[in-house]
Amino acid sequence: MTANLPEAAARRMSIHLLMKRSLFLYATALFCSSVLAEDKNDTLLFYGNSMVERLLEHGEMEARLQLAEPGIHVRSLAWTGDEVGYRLRPEGYAEHMKNLLVKWPASTVVLGYGMNESFAGPAGLADFRAAYDAYLGQIARLHPGAKIVLLSPTAIEGRPDVALYAKSIAEIANDHGARYVDLYTPSAATTGMTANGIHLNEKGNREMAKIIAAALGGKGLLEMDPQRVAEVAKAAAEEQRWVAQVVRPKNTVVYFGVRKRPDEYAAEMPRYHAMIAQAEAIVHQMAREPGKPFESYPKPSLPPMPEGRGHDDGARTGVIKAP
Repeated sequence: MTANLPEAAARRMSIHLLMKRSLFLYATALFCSSVLAEDKNDTLLFYGNSMVERLLEHGEMEARLQLAEPGIHVRSLAWTGDEVGYRLRPEGYAEHMKNLLVKWPASTVVLGYGMNESFAGPAGLADFRAAYDAYLGQIARLHPGAKIVLLSPTAIEGRPDVALYAKSIAEIANDHGARYVDLYTPSAATTGMTANGIHLNEKGNREMAKIIAAALGGKGLLEMDPQRVAEVAKAAAEEQRWVAQVVRPKNTVVYFGVRKRPDEYAAEMPRYHAMIAQAEAIVHQMAREPGKPFESYPKPSLPPMPEGRGHDDGARTGVIKAP
């Protein structure tokens, strides 16, 4: 059908057909049943790139999920810059990640990739597909029995190739029996969604939060009091700040890196998780009991640790050497 058209026109027509198909998938996702378990101890674990990180930092996506099912746990191992086949981590991180997975046994795993990979254009689709297939095999081994949800990337201004990667993710989801959530179509059809053509702004985060929450928790999550959502979102954002602290602790070189000190890891890491638990308790309470503003809750805190055991270096103690 497009053989006699100039290449640019043919590509535009192809993208148009992809978007029509995606509109159907997008509408279908909104009316799927909830993936959240009836058990209130349900844990949703997110993997992905900066889109996922920023959505959780924003807070409204989790707020909607918590208002629908108060008491669920939302955790994230997303990492800015990640791709399905390229995920850099500090030395020794694998052991830390295993510990986090033990702490956060996921019943639902949500994956958000494709934007970074789309810059490879049509020529990169085959490698992307192969990497995603292999990655889903890893996810299945790490989270046996968990429901899998694949998010498409959002649209990038002036980069129609993203639509090809969104379509590929939809096909991958179908092949693996996973749920697909189309974010490309609504983000491409709406203006003013990004701060720089790529990253979602306040409006973009809010609109994508609605779509993802509705796909995960049922269409009822589209109709919520925006003021209450915004208030719970403040608490959710604070909780996710602590989640990010434990996923990427500042002192990695000592916790599990080249200066690995297991005693410090064992003493301090539980404190990170305790701060998450305190912040999450506020989210749960606000979701169950409307009316009390976030600012009225005490900030999470722990008593200071006991003083460390040092040693005297004699005359060298406290001496700053010349460069």
